[in-house]
Amino acid sequence: MSHKFIYADAQKCIGCLNCELACAASHMGVTLEKAYELGQSGVKLVSRNKVIKSGDLTAPMQCMQCMDAPCVNACPIDIIKYEDNYVKYYEDDCIGCRSCAMVCPFGAITMAKSNSTNVSGLVAIKCDLCGGENGKQACINICPTDAISLIDYETFKKMRS
Repeated sequence: MSHKFIYADAQKCIGCLNCELACAASHMGVTLEKAYELGQSGVKLVSRNKVIKSGDLTAPMQCMQCMDAPCVNACPIDIIKYEDNYVKYYEDDCIGCRSCAMVCPFGAITMAKSNSTNVSGLVAIKCDLCGGENGKQACINICPTDAISLIDYETFKKMRS
C-alpha cells in the first residue's frame, strides 16, 4: 500500500462545508441529519478538516499525512506515529500540550476541548483518514463536486508536473 492523503482540488471546491459536517458526524458516530440538528441546537461540532478561502478559491485543509511528519517528532509522549503508511494519532492519550499543532506546516492540527481529564483540558484534532461509509472517507463521500479524493504522493507529483 502506498502513502496516501486527502487531496482537495480548489478549482472544483464550492465551499459548501459539507465535508466539515460529514467529518464531524463520522467522528461523533451520528448521521449527517443528526449532526446538522445538533449544530443547529448549539452543540459544537468538531471537524478534522477546515474549509479555507484564499482569494476566489476554497478548499478543505486537513492533515497531509507527511512522510517525515514534524508532529511525530514533536510529540513528547509518542502518541503520534507513522504507521500503516499514514500518520496515526492516538487521540485518547493526548495530553493537549499543543506541540504537534505548533509544528504542523499546514496548520492542519487544531485543539479542541477534551473529554478526558488531562491537565490542559484540550486534545489535538487531525484528519485520521476515517473509514467513513463503505470504507470511503466521509468528506469524499459527501462532496457534491468530487473535489476531494484520496491520492498517493506519486500521483500528486505527476499532477503538479
